[in-house]
Amino acid sequence: MKRFLVATVVGAVMLGVTAAGASNAGQLDRPKQPQPVVVTDIQIPVKGQAPVTAYLVRPARVGRSEKLAGALYLHWFAPPNSTQNRTEFLAEAIALAGRGAVAILPQLTFPWAGDPVGDKSDRTKVTNQLAAVEAAYQALLRQDGVDPRRTAVIGHDYGAMYGSMLKSRAHALVFMAGDATWANWFDKYWLGLPADQAVAYRKVFAGLDPIDTVGDVKRVYFQWAGRDIFASPEIRAAFSAANPKATVSLYETAEHFLNQQAKDDRLAWLTDQLDLG
Repeated sequence: MKRFLVATVVGAVMLGVTAAGASNAGQLDRPKQPQPVVVTDIQIPVKGQAPVTAYLVRPARVGRSEKLAGALYLHWFAPPNSTQNRTEFLAEAIALAGRGAVAILPQLTFPWAGDPVGDKSDRTKVTNQLAAVEAAYQALLRQDGVDPRRTAVIGHDYGAMYGSMLKSRAHALVFMAGDATWANWFDKYWLGLPADQAVAYRKVFAGLDPIDTVGDVKRVYFQWAGRDIFASPEIRAAFSAANPKATVSLYETAEHFLNQQAKDDRLAWLTDQLDLG
């Protein structure tokens, strides 16, 4: 396994991702300097599937009796040659680990490494990916010192959609700019189905859409972008109706990737929810 030691979060550079931006949230009324952090490249076994490649990020030094929070970060789907992989949240996970948390950042594969085809096999691909995400969350819970009562799932785009559907509910969920259904983006950006086939295709995912499950999550933070061309106002409204008690932030000038303010707000919310003060 590859291991990396980061002396401090501020100014650290990991695998081409700078942690300097994420370190801003570490300045929120912090009582002490960030802890040294270790990043490890790991493989997580999944029954009936190939192992999941992931980063494990944790404080370098932990006392025997110390309890740590846990975070599962699920990345977005973006254009080629961008951070559409497990590196998206690496700097943020380093910042969180510096405050006393363990994070796992798995590499997701559908639809990243395979296109939807427009039939019931796409439901199987979603459920397989969901099983892999579940395995990653269980791996997080098995980490030394992690308190299962202080865990969060943070997802962006498709990562948010998978994160909202975990059967093993974390204490908190951050849902960033995801869609309400699987069929919508699959059809719009890959398939282009005729109207009658589009209706039938949506039925393939009956009971499996994020909008069907997000209402069961007690502590949710929705983050939306005002200039998002992918997550429309109608999608935002549907999620608010599904979970009316959720915390919601709309960043009017941000695009789908969101912005630094969203990152700062997210880390502040996680610091509170995971008791990292």
